[in-house]
Amino acid sequence: MNGNWTRIALGLLLVASPAAAAHDCPLFAERLGVPLVRLDARAIDEGGTAISDTNVELIDRIEAGYREGRYGEIGSDEAKRTAFAAFIYGSRTAFDFFLTLAEQDTAVFTTSEADLREAFTHRFRNPGLYPIVNLLDARTGMNRFCLKFDVHTGERREIEVSGEELRAWTEEIDIDGRKARVVNIDMKTMSHDRVHVVYEEHSHGEVRTFDAEDRGHPVRVVTMEGISGQYVRKWGFHEPTALVLWKSIANGVDVPPRDGRYVGSAIYVPKLQLSLPWFLPDIGFDDLKRFDFPEPLLTKVAVGRLRERKLDWLRIKDDDRFAGWDGEGDIPAFVRDRFPDE
Repeated sequence: MNGNWTRIALGLLLVASPAAAAHDCPLFAERLGVPLVRLDARAIDEGGTAISDTNVELIDRIEAGYREGRYGEIGSDEAKRTAFAAFIYGSRTAFDFFLTLAEQDTAVFTTSEADLREAFTHRFRNPGLYPIVNLLDARTGMNRFCLKFDVHTGERREIEVSGEELRAWTEEIDIDGRKARVVNIDMKTMSHDRVHVVYEEHSHGEVRTFDAEDRGHPVRVVTMEGISGQYVRKWGFHEPTALVLWKSIANGVDVPPRDGRYVGSAIYVPKLQLSLPWFLPDIGFDDLKRFDFPEPLLTKVAVGRLRERKLDWLRIKDDDRFAGWDGEGDIPAFVRDRFPDE
């Protein structure tokens, strides 16, 4: 995994879109045709806690299977790896919560930084959706997502998300010859490198789920496409156009066959070019830059209890992340075909 692109892509888990005026986003229309439902702090907490509880129940089921020898000889490296793989393929993330809301068509859900702040800073160890600074209104439903940021305040801000410092400020910049107000967010990647993401005031886009196959094995692929108005400063100024996540479909606490395990995420930056120092050689770069698949959502209380259990196959690092949480397998052919390197 390329850690330099990890938090860039996590920053896109909540936001994506063609840059446009707010009225161009259907979820900001005066008459939506469906109810507008606010996800306040209590609703965010309840939804996140429900996912955390589901993940803890999965851990209990896997631990029972591990102790019964379901994954191999108890205590063996193979059994530990297989049990952990069962958790990887069966657990749920904060992105799954977003996806559930985005793909329904009975309501439009709205939230903001004020609603999300408590969950991000105190309640959950890995909320997974990071660019909440200056977020005035985030809406999703009917396979779309639309956002509005405060890009006018001159105040520089620092907040803590999942134990990591995040800095933000607004300014006017030149983008392809036009002046635009933006909010800048500077944050750490999972590899502890820093990255700088930039958002315009309004953004919107689409989310889709595809059930595909790779070498005869089922894989679920989620795409967030049509991204513009969001940018990345990393060895240059880049405009990603898509975010894609994939994971092989598992059956309960069983794991997919070893040759059919695919889990990963990538950010798509067509015709990627990096402004490297003059003394470095030219390098070919793939348009699909991989990053770590989002980790399962758990409350901090749940993490503390898991530490006390000291399970053989589930190791938690000092930063509350899971040891060995990496991608597996190649980028599926479906993803390569949809987002070809140019």
